[in-house]
Amino acid sequence: MKGTNEVAARGRLMGMGKAFLPEGMTPRIEEAFDHMWPNIGAAVDDRADRFPGQTGWMYPDAAGTWQELSWDGFRDWAHRIACGLFALDIKPGEVGSISAGTSIRWVVADMAMSIVGITTNTIYPNTRKDDVEFILQDANSVAVFAQNDAIVEKITAIDTMKDQVRHIIVMEGTPSSGDPRIVTWDELEALGREYQAAHPNAVREAQNKTNHDTLATIIYTSGTTGRPKGVEMTHGNWTYEGVAWGANDTIYDRWIHYIWLPLSHGFGKCIILMGMYTGTINAIDGRISQIVPNLARLQPTFMCGVPRIFEKVRAGVLSAAPEGSPKRKIINWAMEVGEESFPYRSRKLAMPSALALKYKIADKLVYSAIRKQLGGNLKFLISGSAKLNPALQRWFFNVGIPLLEGYGVTETSAVTYYNRPQELRFGSVGKIIPGSAARIDPETGEILIKGQCVMRGYHNDPELTARLVQDGWFHTGDIGYLDKDRFLYITDRIKDVIKTSNGKFVSPSEVESALTAHSTAISQAVVVGEGHKFCVALISLDPDWVKQWCTAHDCAGLDYSQAVKLPEVRRAIQKDVDATNATLSRWETIKRFAILDAEMTVDDGTATPTLKIRRSHAIEHYKGLIDSLYKDEQQVTGPQPQ
Repeated sequence: MKGTNEVAARGRLMGMGKAFLPEGMTPRIEEAFDHMWPNIGAAVDDRADRFPGQTGWMYPDAAGTWQELSWDGFRDWAHRIACGLFALDIKPGEVGSISAGTSIRWVVADMAMSIVGITTNTIYPNTRKDDVEFILQDANSVAVFAQNDAIVEKITAIDTMKDQVRHIIVMEGTPSSGDPRIVTWDELEALGREYQAAHPNAVREAQNKTNHDTLATIIYTSGTTGRPKGVEMTHGNWTYEGVAWGANDTIYDRWIHYIWLPLSHGFGKCIILMGMYTGTINAIDGRISQIVPNLARLQPTFMCGVPRIFEKVRAGVLSAAPEGSPKRKIINWAMEVGEESFPYRSRKLAMPSALALKYKIADKLVYSAIRKQLGGNLKFLISGSAKLNPALQRWFFNVGIPLLEGYGVTETSAVTYYNRPQELRFGSVGKIIPGSAARIDPETGEILIKGQCVMRGYHNDPELTARLVQDGWFHTGDIGYLDKDRFLYITDRIKDVIKTSNGKFVSPSEVESALTAHSTAISQAVVVGEGHKFCVALISLDPDWVKQWCTAHDCAGLDYSQAVKLPEVRRAIQKDVDATNATLSRWETIKRFAILDAEMTVDDGTATPTLKIRRSHAIEHYKGLIDSLYKDEQQVTGPQPQ
């Protein structure tokens, strides 16, 4: 490994101001950094030049049939779309937005813009109209890739954008609108072919003008409070993520990576560039309903996701067998065996012979069937975007599929920490991306990050940038600690810690995670208690669980809002709340709760497009209900149902 002075010098070269000591450096990673791609276009070229005919992508076509696409075929497609944009007089340095679900066309559109220096702005397809208007205006977007007619209608209805947004490219179907700005995907490709024939060097010339400092992406954070903030990510941010994680000996050539994550989030962009470095085959399909069928069909090697999806997988397995049935009893027994064996297996210790035999039987009867249902080839799963409940992580580990937790925020390129499978440490989010560094603020416990993963700044907001990025250190707003081996543990958000009237501090995310971990029914929870004597919870139920419960209890005709009002349903949830309370400290326990008559969503402002709960908005939205939970507060001494 190079000397400390050389490594510190690299920190200066990475634009970090004063020298700092990057973490996780190895000779292999040093060598990878020495040959880092100069821009995103070079990343696309790297695979296409070295392995032109090799399959790099798999995707379903319009009929649902899976197709394969080579690395050079992908590059040709992206170049053609880039030329189509040039034909529409969209220039390098301008901004083009994508508002669509995850698909191969999403990736092609993004890469086409990145290759020629057009900045990509990502907009979740379920973003509310007023936020879409704000984002388009703030980013100064001149073109929008819109997935379908519904999104086209949302954009064309924004009168203030009629002059600014010059083109709307419809990615699927035939648009019904007669808006003259509309171009179909096929028409864009045709324009690209013509332009490419007339200007064969246009793409290469534009690509050669981009470098690490060129603005690649503006991602507007979901905004759990207030308006979304535009995060500026450069080509250097993304190529660094791809190379640093790709050279980290975790993911390998020819592995199949199943991608369904929303690509509007930085997590998706990062793992695609990791795949370009390592040579994984990216199987891409954003349809949530197809996750389990696609796992069985594609038999991927690994998959990334968010905790809620993994919770649904676990709930689906458990709910497949009715409570009290012989099959459910066998599953429950197997899960008990998994918990009993966890202390041995998690530390790679030999189990007592009797326990080892029970685990072998449990694996044959239950665990192997679960693994087969999920494709049979998964080496691990990666969870990010929100805090992972330890019980959920243990559950997957017990069935033989390690669930690896990572951590990052949009401002630090999304994937900043990650538990590598060869050194998984439960409860932590792993070690930092090689080449960056972290420290904990001694006064507040806040996690600070420094390195090439840190954003260029907030779009049109230099004051906020200066406040949150000081001497290169980004202030994440998250609280945590580092152990002696530099593994990071997240405890909470600074703004979210609750202080009760008794002076006790409560981490709401910890309690919320405990609720979902102890219940296959609870899909969302918001814990409230600031300034109160005790904590209460707003709870949403999983619609699939409600449907199955109604079928099992001869009331299948009831809809969700009717079913959750049944006393029998409330008693079932009370049992789950009681089970959760048994694992918490006294001041953390939920004394009262309310079951909401609908899940929290983007539409009512209580959830972000990535399904994170906007706590302050939810508390404001349900203020009357929360007030009713605190009626006669001083008389409450123990857990009581509403």
